[in-house]
Amino acid sequence: MESSKRLQQPLLSAQQIGDLAEEVSHLAGSLPRNLRPSEALRQGEQTSRFMGAGLEYEESRPYQLGDEIRRINWRLMARTGQAYTKLFQEERQENWFILVDQRQSMRFGTQTRLKAEQALRVAGYYLWMAQQSSIPVEGARLAEDLQPTPTFEGRGTFEHLMEIFSQPCPPQALSRQEPRLNDVLLELTQRIQPGSRVILISDFHDADAQTTTILTALQQTTQVKAVLIEDAAERDLPMAEGMQLQSVATSEVFRLHGIQQVQQYHLWAENYFQTLQKRLKQSGALVTRLLTHDSLSKLAQRGEVADG
Repeated sequence: MESSKRLQQPLLSAQQIGDLAEEVSHLAGSLPRNLRPSEALRQGEQTSRFMGAGLEYEESRPYQLGDEIRRINWRLMARTGQAYTKLFQEERQENWFILVDQRQSMRFGTQTRLKAEQALRVAGYYLWMAQQSSIPVEGARLAEDLQPTPTFEGRGTFEHLMEIFSQPCPPQALSRQEPRLNDVLLELTQRIQPGSRVILISDFHDADAQTTTILTALQQTTQVKAVLIEDAAERDLPMAEGMQLQSVATSEVFRLHGIQQVQQYHLWAENYFQTLQKRLKQSGALVTRLLTHDSLSKLAQRGEVADG
């Protein structure tokens, strides 16, 4: 099969990665401020809501024993007759964590490209933005296991991480159990720094009620963005006799007899995807849906605003 041959090669070649860099350089805009306080020392040009001894004046509070004399607000003291200490916004920055799902359900596509390829292009969009803002980025490939990447910052972030993410997908192995999304998310909650921006790129095929609970907890200390990757055929099968569907999980084949069964599948699929999006949004995550044939310009148009 053509898709199998494609999976034996890097998802994106060096030339395609270069072309993607050119594409996203015209699309990527500025991100809204991350309101989660960061615990990472600042090295770039970002700020976060953390009070301390930085350079940007924030406010003054009444003087307390032990405050440095050089931080007394003399002008305010002259007006009020009371001593006040200047507080400054400490120079901290956020980190990004990008998870790219390349499990077996992502190795499917009927229009333009595989879901795994589109997920990789989405990762490239955010990596370019991070590189332009000198934001430290750590990533992870989710395939037969979770494969974390080193942390990159500044020049080379896009190229290095795209090369890692573009490695050929492992061969189909129905006998081997893949990591469950919930187990991966629980692991990430232990390693991601508070104040980070977490970008999850997946079809979320195994998301359930527990996923909502885990993401809700993660959302309390980080800003979570979920990009839901779909293929058009997953919702709208061709109206044809003798349609066959094969389960990615079990390899079982289901035969749809007649147009009525195809219509029943359409109803099931619509309910499935509505429930899936609802679960993701209930956690407070920002959710964007992207089809395999969609342009990345849709990410730029929607920005960080949740959509349906």
